[in-house]
Amino acid sequence: MYQSSYKLYIYFLSVFLRLATTNIHTKYDLIENFLMKKSIDLVVLCVCWKQNDRVQIMKNLNKNYIAVKFFNTDDFFVNLSEEFMFSDNSLALTIHSPFLGIIFDWSCYKNAEFEFPRNYHWNSSYHWLMIMEKRVSYDISKFLNQKKINLTVDSEVILAYQMELNNTWLIYDIYRTAYEPRGELVIEALNYSSFGKWGNRSWKFDKRRNLRNLTLNAVIPINSYGISANKNATYIKGTEEEIMKYLVSSKRDRLGSVQKFSYATMYPITKVLLNMTMKLVTTVSWGFKINNTWDGLVGSLVNGEADFSMCIAAVRTVRMDVIDYSALSIWTFEPCFIIRRRQSSSNSVNIFLRPFNVYVWISLTIVIVLAAGVYYIIFHFESDTPTFTLKTWSDIILLKIGALCQQGSTMSPTKFSNRLIVLLILIFSMVIYQFYSSSIVSELLRPNLVNIDSIKMLDESGLNVGVEDFNILTAVIQAHIDTNPYLNRIINTKVNPKNEYLLPMEGVKKLKKGNYAFYTDPGTSYFLINDIFTEREKCDLSELLVHVPERTGFFIQKRSPYRELIIHASNILLEVGVIKKEHQYWYAKKPRCIDRNRVTEENLVSVELKDITSIFAFLLSGLLVSFIIFTIEIITHRYEIEKKQFVFRVIH
Repeated sequence: MYQSSYKLYIYFLSVFLRLATTNIHTKYDLIENFLMKKSIDLVVLCVCWKQNDRVQIMKNLNKNYIAVKFFNTDDFFVNLSEEFMFSDNSLALTIHSPFLGIIFDWSCYKNAEFEFPRNYHWNSSYHWLMIMEKRVSYDISKFLNQKKINLTVDSEVILAYQMELNNTWLIYDIYRTAYEPRGELVIEALNYSSFGKWGNRSWKFDKRRNLRNLTLNAVIPINSYGISANKNATYIKGTEEEIMKYLVSSKRDRLGSVQKFSYATMYPITKVLLNMTMKLVTTVSWGFKINNTWDGLVGSLVNGEADFSMCIAAVRTVRMDVIDYSALSIWTFEPCFIIRRRQSSSNSVNIFLRPFNVYVWISLTIVIVLAAGVYYIIFHFESDTPTFTLKTWSDIILLKIGALCQQGSTMSPTKFSNRLIVLLILIFSMVIYQFYSSSIVSELLRPNLVNIDSIKMLDESGLNVGVEDFNILTAVIQAHIDTNPYLNRIINTKVNPKNEYLLPMEGVKKLKKGNYAFYTDPGTSYFLINDIFTEREKCDLSELLVHVPERTGFFIQKRSPYRELIIHASNILLEVGVIKKEHQYWYAKKPRCIDRNRVTEENLVSVELKDITSIFAFLLSGLLVSFIIFTIEIITHRYEIEKKQFVFRVIH
């Protein structure tokens, strides 16, 4: 009897040990498949296995280049609520760990009363495999609430329930569409499978793109234009109906192109690809740091008022400390001065002096004086009455100037030497005249415009300057006037005194008149320029950047679980051409100049009054000098007559 009972005890003990050993190996196979499937090379095992089992499993995992850290029941519950398992600095088990596997065997902690207090334990950096005690019928949602496991859409948590057969597992992939209390819990049974088969998904978000009509707050700036916009009845009321009407409108004034392009991009991302509903939150600013406090788009995200921005903004490192960028856009933020200098025949009133420089004019004067001197000497010996008179000198000077201007003369030299001088002067004057006249004609056909390529040159150009009354552009100007004295002088002397803050259409109309520089977003203003400028006027345009162009992107809360989803959806739209189509519709490129080298009536430059001011001044000065000399001659003539009459009376 005793011997029979002993044999029965030995039998049950051997069966128990065999089952226990089989159970360990079954779990190990599950763990190994999980780690290899996820390509994880660092894992924390929260189990209650024996020392020999742990050593053997560690050796097996090390062969696959997987680092292992074990936590026993005793050391696991030390300060669990405060530090959990992430206090071991040797393994860097912190939020900064990029890829960490955590194996949690609930059969070791089935009676433990504890919670998971931090949300960041459930982000995409931590890949959890929870081995459940057995397949039970209790509610998974209730279990998650009890343990305060607050999942979100990018959580990597898999529950493994062992079936009746030791080598079979029921695997669940669980996540929430948003942190509680928003969103809903999603439990996906991957399969009833053997080891190594974890469902047919190629990427986590292939099936998680459906957010099940989740409502998230999206912030967008409106009423970004200044007082001039209010005067033109473009102010938008804060109701969602008015905002939506504004975002889908495409008026010819092209106001708010950035917001409308952003909405045209974000709407299919959220509604079509992600099955998400946007609740609009409005602001005015694009997000600047004022007195150590962020306003506008960035402020709404930092304060938790919005989940992401529905409008793109410039990518700047100063913002990356408090927010993330969910997706980069092909829209480039490159505001600049668009400049049009009206073509004229000359930039100087001395157009008649410009063909020759000062040394040429001096040389011509010397040649005329020498020729006149030689001519006078020969004429002195040729004349029957070789006496020096003022009339003779004036005739000679008129002869030389007339020859230079290709005019004739009343004097007919008889000596061959004088005729030779006159012939040489005529040939010389013909060549000089051709150079002079052709230079003026070429000046009219090909005006020489100096390209303005710096703020200093713009300040010294004398052009009128205006700024688009768009708060992001005025903010850029204000950010640069402290470091650029020339820009500071332009704003304080040419913009602020005249209040030259204009809507795009008003600024473009002033550009059309010429001699004007308009600081604007070219992606908007070039649409208007294409509408009202002629082809030749487009060739007169040039750009002057204040700062380097900036890439743009959508804002999102720091470490938001939706960042990868929005990036993925944005890439889909980019691949199928939707974003490019909207970009071509809302973002204008610089007009091409197709008439620059073709001479037409339009691009011929007319001579303006300022161009011939100098010759008028010369003529009027000559008339004035002539009148003064004429007056002196009259006075002298009368004096001579009175003198003769006086002598005659004295004699008689």
